[in-house]
Amino acid sequence: MNEVETYREFNSILNSLNPYSMDLTLDRIKDFCSKIGNPQNSFRSILVGGTNGKGSVCQYLTDCFVSSGYACGTYTSPHLILPNERIKINNKPVDFSMLLDYAKFIQGINFEGLTYFEFLTVLAFLVFKDFKVDVAVLEVGMGGEFDATNVVNPILSVLTSISLDHEEHLGRTVEEIALTKSKIIKKLGIVSKNADKVVDVIKRNVKTSVYFVDDEYLKKAKDLNAKNAVNLDNVAVTLLAIDVLNEKYGFKLNYGALRKSFWPGRFEVLSVNNKTVILDGAHNMAGIANLKRLLESSGVFNDSSALVFSSLTTKRWKEGLKQVLDGFECICPVGIKNKLGVDPYEIKDFLEGKKFNGEIRVFKSVSEALNQLLTSKFKNIVIAGSLYLVGEALACFLVE
Repeated sequence: MNEVETYREFNSILNSLNPYSMDLTLDRIKDFCSKIGNPQNSFRSILVGGTNGKGSVCQYLTDCFVSSGYACGTYTSPHLILPNERIKINNKPVDFSMLLDYAKFIQGINFEGLTYFEFLTVLAFLVFKDFKVDVAVLEVGMGGEFDATNVVNPILSVLTSISLDHEEHLGRTVEEIALTKSKIIKKLGIVSKNADKVVDVIKRNVKTSVYFVDDEYLKKAKDLNAKNAVNLDNVAVTLLAIDVLNEKYGFKLNYGALRKSFWPGRFEVLSVNNKTVILDGAHNMAGIANLKRLLESSGVFNDSSALVFSSLTTKRWKEGLKQVLDGFECICPVGIKNKLGVDPYEIKDFLEGKKFNGEIRVFKSVSEALNQLLTSKFKNIVIAGSLYLVGEALACFLVE
């Protein structure tokens, strides 16, 4: 079986799974892990939760472990292009041939009906066990308390910024969401700079030691001058985590690796056809606010710029789009290959209703939009609103 056939069979198994069958007890994945010998207990783990910045912090921590000589497994979600991006050993995605073997094993005994995310989480546990990693850095999925990753007993739990997102599942207020996400803190906790009401919830409800990022760590993050950092809060919380890991567990990690860390799809800047293309997966209000800040500081809003935009129907896309529409001469609503994708003509109607003064061009796909924009008058092309959109855009550049 060649690589393409292996990928297709692996993907076919994943696509046969229920993606959304919520289990608010963790019983399903606990039962399954118990049945296969609790592989999640065979390695030290670090959980990284929050609303925005989780993937970046996972990458920062991974780079620090790998550069210091530790064997490190990394589990993140979602993937941008290929599903094996989610499971890495020492920064390298695991081969599909190996993933397929694990997937067939899990599929053969999956009487519990694991969801897509639970299935991949268990698969990651098995990979990390068999590779005998020194530590696994695990990104929490949507939530916290009842997220599949929360079956581990982490040596450290990290919370990045917490804001409104997935309210239908996590809570209607930022305080409720903070409480849900704080449930991943079991032994030691590290918390990024957050609103006072978020910090108060964590202090009141977490009964173990928690360390909070302060101005000193924000200054350290700024002084570090990390090349690809788009949010200093994510750097700062990583620096604090490194110090706590060294002090409490005797790791010998240093900050140096963070200077070159890179997490794709988060204000990723490319040069294509003498144009600047910026890809950012911002898909909630806090993420779009950060994107707006970066676009303003980089001068994109003061230059000839077009926005390629799409979102999921589950997101507050209208409020997000309102934040940035005045910075563009042209906005291009596009279709994406996700059943929850917003109809691009609905986005067009919204822009017209808001009396957007620029040009509106609707495209069936991001590839169609790029084919036109890369030969247009616009100097900057910003692709934002959804990680799924960014993934499709990156795939276009790979094909080219």
